[in-house]
Amino acid sequence: MPRARTLFERGAVGVINVIDLPGNERARDFSNCGGPCFNLGGRDGRFLETVMDRAAEAGALDRMRIRMSLETTRRSGLSAHNAIAVIPGSERPDETIIINAHADAWFDGAGDNGDGLAVLVGLARHFATEADPPRRTLVFVASAGHHSPGMNGPRNFVAMNPTFAESAVLALNIEHVAQRNLSPARSVADDGYREFVADAGEAPIVAGVSNEAPFLENLFRRGVERYGTNFVSGPSTMASGEGGGYRSLEVAIVTTMQAPPLYHTSGEVPEVISVPGLERMARFLAFFLKQVDVAPWEQLNP
Repeated sequence: MPRARTLFERGAVGVINVIDLPGNERARDFSNCGGPCFNLGGRDGRFLETVMDRAAEAGALDRMRIRMSLETTRRSGLSAHNAIAVIPGSERPDETIIINAHADAWFDGAGDNGDGLAVLVGLARHFATEADPPRRTLVFVASAGHHSPGMNGPRNFVAMNPTFAESAVLALNIEHVAQRNLSPARSVADDGYREFVADAGEAPIVAGVSNEAPFLENLFRRGVERYGTNFVSGPSTMASGEGGGYRSLEVAIVTTMQAPPLYHTSGEVPEVISVPGLERMARFLAFFLKQVDVAPWEQLNP
């Protein structure tokens, strides 16, 4: 929050961040403010701005006072569990493809990462019942500890499962992939607040290929053509989120990730997930994994 830090440098004793999103969302993920920061929902923020404007017009702004209270609970010594499912390979069982989606969340977590987890489970069921089983071993990881410092699920998976980790040819991270996009409403409500409307389609999705393998990049281009997945970015080496926990494997890390408007807010409820978007992503990733399964090492890790 660079603007908040600037305000503290100029003498502010606290900063209120107005989260300009539908209604009054509670939000997480605003850190490094440089001092006490408070997040306020968009509609409440609009109300506060109106009150301050009217107080200024009446010459009473210097008499305004805000009283805020904060209640917290600190927990330590916690533990978490990864869930792992394995589909043995039919021809190259000693080579693994790791598919990861984190299971923990803020608030309801439908978009981060309920949608990614749903796709992961769907893929596991799909490949477990395929008449033609995968050639390489597929390892599905529902990782824990994503939002808890010191509890990185992928890194712990690598440390606790060296047989699977050391034989990996690729790691795929599925992380918030089907949340619907939002746009400001055309009209303004009676209180002056401009609401948002949900688009029919999902928000843009970044596709990251850590080693820039042309074969893998081309699969994303083909995926857009075949399945309509909303990959809009150019080539990226991004391996953030859970993908970063697999860097020690020194193989391709592939990431699918949105940064949707309701990310890390109380608005991440099932209604904001695009069901067709879930299907598009699941179909694309099934295609992607089948292509990776039969590709030689040199194409995956040139």
